Amino acid sequence: MAVDIKKTEAPKGEESQTYTFVTVCKSDDLPEGEIQQLKARNKEIAVGRLVGGQLFAVGSRCAHMRGRLGNGELNGTILRCPWHKSEFDVTDGCVAKWVQEPGILKAINDAMVPASLK
Repeated sequence: MAVDIKKTEAPKGEESQTYTFVTVCKSDDLPEGEIQQLKARNKEIAVGRLVGGQLFAVGSRCAHMRGRLGNGELNGTILRCPWHKSEFDVTDGCVAKWVQEPGILKAINDAMVPASLK
């Protein structure tokens, strides 16, 4: 079930916006300190509950290499990408730690030996 909410007070010079909220799961299905990968209207999102009870939802893919954040680790408000360990604060979306070399790709590259065949 979706609920449309019209924003009544927009910042000066901006138009009001309509936001649609969609139920993606029951609140009781989200244990504290955990995150899950879910789908809402054919879009993947990562949702979770911080220790203390605050719920959050973020885009499902890491901004760096598109790793699935729903499979990541949650430590306080910091969500760590499972692929390369970059970290994001789920309360404001800011990067907490940026990792240049993605760990999973390094492991794949270390396991591959290029060869030329004639």
